[in-house]
Amino acid sequence: MGKIIDSLKYIIFSGINFKPDDDFAENGVMKNLPKPEGKKVARLELIILDYDQTTVENIIDFYEAYCQALRIHGSNCVSTQEFLTLLRENRLGDRIPMEVDPTEFWKTFRRVYVSRHSKPLRGLREFLITLKRLNVKIVVISGRETSPRYILWDLRNHGLDRYIDDVLTFQDMQVYGFKEEFLFDKSDLIRYVKKKHGVSREIVCIGDYIADYYSCVKSGGIFIGINTFPERNRDLEKAGVKMLARDFYDVLVIMYEEGLLR
Repeated sequence: MGKIIDSLKYIIFSGINFKPDDDFAENGVMKNLPKPEGKKVARLELIILDYDQTTVENIIDFYEAYCQALRIHGSNCVSTQEFLTLLRENRLGDRIPMEVDPTEFWKTFRRVYVSRHSKPLRGLREFLITLKRLNVKIVVISGRETSPRYILWDLRNHGLDRYIDDVLTFQDMQVYGFKEEFLFDKSDLIRYVKKKHGVSREIVCIGDYIADYYSCVKSGGIFIGINTFPERNRDLEKAGVKMLARDFYDVLVIMYEEGLLR
């Protein structure tokens, strides 16, 4: 699989200088690739993007929010090295104080998570351009419980807001009276977005966390896992995720192979 992805990535992207007005999907080399056979997939109408560690790399923001949540709950911050180890091994919960309810800790974490040090994940701009050329709606649903305007501000700073049709966060869960069946359950928000944007056919969700996967499946979507840390993708694989990517170049190739780019 890795060799196939690397080969297709080279065919699709080598020699192309992407700009915001590139006519890649209509006139780029992808149109000359053979069409995938045997894929019975309805036309893609909607992409749901997680934000932190998916749309953007902002590991410092993640670290700062984690440390702030620890301090709020009476503990000390961890070193950056320990944080990265815990993150890679999916053991961030190990440092939550024994007397603190983990659910309450993570709700605190998502309320203090803001953007200060983000950069777009590799291949994001090309991915967004391609999907918009195919008339696919793109919506960000973040696990943060802060105002969507902070994410819109961040996207605008990166020159990417023009490609995004909507942004929602867990603050909207409170606004609309939605409930989580499990922590970071986005399924009500996904269903709301589908109804709001008149989507009745195929949707794809892209995220880095198991809760993103469960939320997507619960909402009838196709899920693609994405992580720059291989260890975190292995956790998704153990949970049942079949399509895994390292960046948005990989995502485009996977979507092409699955017959979703048409």
